[in-house]
Amino acid sequence: MKPTLWLVEDDPVWTELVQARFGERYQVQTFSTVETAIEAAQKGPLPTYILLDYHVGSTPGTALLKALRKHESPDTPPYVIMLSGQEDVQTAADTFTYGAYDYVVKGEHVWERLKIAFRNIARQEALTKQVLELRLRIRYSQLLVLGVILLAVLVSLGVYLQLCPEMRLWKWDPFGVGQQPPCLPSTP
Repeated sequence: MKPTLWLVEDDPVWTELVQARFGERYQVQTFSTVETAIEAAQKGPLPTYILLDYHVGSTPGTALLKALRKHESPDTPPYVIMLSGQEDVQTAADTFTYGAYDYVVKGEHVWERLKIAFRNIARQEALTKQVLELRLRIRYSQLLVLGVILLAVLVSLGVYLQLCPEMRLWKWDPFGVGQQPPCLPSTP
């Protein structure tokens, strides 16, 4: 199944270009206003990726970023790539503050920049998966060590009970030996 990509864009030309470029790889769902995207985010599952225009009509795209913060699942937030015609550094910084993953300026190299952004997301997802796998391995190792320590304690207790029968309160023969070995002599 293809991952979902939301395109929040009011320019029909950009909408067609993105659908032509990414339609085979992603399930593209388009929104012509930020408000409809916010409603969709509140009602149903969030997509994996969002291409968000900085200005969609009279509403800034950051309104969707703010709304996503309230409704996203903490485990799987969508990767939001902001598209803009502005090369203003402060504008880009603001979008990162609100949770955008990347900021791509519409222009001559937009497709190359989007390709790099999606490649970086794929790398980040792979690294996240590796971290989770390593955490599981560590947890299993910790459980194994705990099991070995517990087994050693039980064996030590069994040996102690076999060697010092007069010190125990109950008769227990875990090894099935059936003999009463003498207690170890006490050291002065």
